[in-house]
Amino acid sequence: MFDATGFCRSSVPNPRPGPLGHLVRRQFVALFEAVGLTGRRAESAHLGDALLGPSAALPAGGAGGWCSDVSDDHSPVEYSISFEVGRAPQLRLLAEPNGSTPGVRDNAAVGRRVLRGLAERHGFDLRRFALVEDLFLPDRPQGAFGLWCAVVLTAHHEPSFKVYLDPGAQGCGRAAELVEEGLTRLGFHRARRLVGDAVLAGGRPMYFALDLGRWPRPRVKVYFAHDGGGPEDAARAAGAVPGTSAAAVEEFCRAVAGAGPLTARPLVSCYSLVDVDRDRPGGYTVHVPVRDYVEHDGEARARAVAVMRRQGHDPAVLDRALAAVTGRRLDAGVGLISYLSQVFTPRAERLTAYLSAEANSVRPPRTLVSDTAPGR
Repeated sequence: MFDATGFCRSSVPNPRPGPLGHLVRRQFVALFEAVGLTGRRAESAHLGDALLGPSAALPAGGAGGWCSDVSDDHSPVEYSISFEVGRAPQLRLLAEPNGSTPGVRDNAAVGRRVLRGLAERHGFDLRRFALVEDLFLPDRPQGAFGLWCAVVLTAHHEPSFKVYLDPGAQGCGRAAELVEEGLTRLGFHRARRLVGDAVLAGGRPMYFALDLGRWPRPRVKVYFAHDGGGPEDAARAAGAVPGTSAAAVEEFCRAVAGAGPLTARPLVSCYSLVDVDRDRPGGYTVHVPVRDYVEHDGEARARAVAVMRRQGHDPAVLDRALAAVTGRRLDAGVGLISYLSQVFTPRAERLTAYLSAEANSVRPPRTLVSDTAPGR
């Protein structure tokens, strides 16, 4: 699927004719209604185009374009819906802006322009981003991507934004060093040791993320992949956060993906840091790649619904969201539901379902083909 530069060698079947931006706008507006954000429809419909930048004009199908790691079908778009008891669902859109001649370096330059445009339009500053920009967006990046941008929408607040950066930007061998330096520059001197602890425990630095905009408590988030690990590895990783139940983490992983080891695609641990004077993160999230451990999306939905019901969430919201993104039968493909994640903090627990736009293609059910596609 990839050549040496990361470009698609061959075109992928395109089930969605027309510009990518048009598809994303339709899906995103439909998702507003699915999760009950109808009051934000008019003011937020532009956000898909804004996050995609020049990529919005590309044809859905992406023939000859950049093979993004955002989604299994290498389209640069992912949606997610978060559920928390007693609160309205949150909707997020993640995008990787591409350049006219896409590659990590050009994409990073386009991503910078997109981010600055968002900051100007929505009135937030980029001071925290500027502190780490040279680390993760060097002149000659070596990583898998340049800059991913995301927007989060809630019922009663202005849009908030996130950026995701690649710890491998200066080579995989320096990934842990970059994350530690990034934490130090952002004031988390005491918490930087969690990086070394996570690496020693078998974690691979995966993403470095910043909250930007109108967050009540802006976070820095660090993600680690547990290559070849299982639920017990996530449970041990959760021990870095006081008050987190290792048993609950392990139970969630087993409910979504089984006992492991999870060798097709790894579990991902995420540490959330807010208070600079603390030596431990304040929150832990486990991301489970459900699409690699089910035969089709009908099975992925069933696992998601079982977890939702146990936690007191309304599965009808998820069903409306799936219908907003696709009209296909769920047993006709796999990957529409890509991840299920659970936040574990002393304050609250939050469940998130991640959905693919399937802008380029639909992966056949695992009963029909072997699962060899790479992914994030």
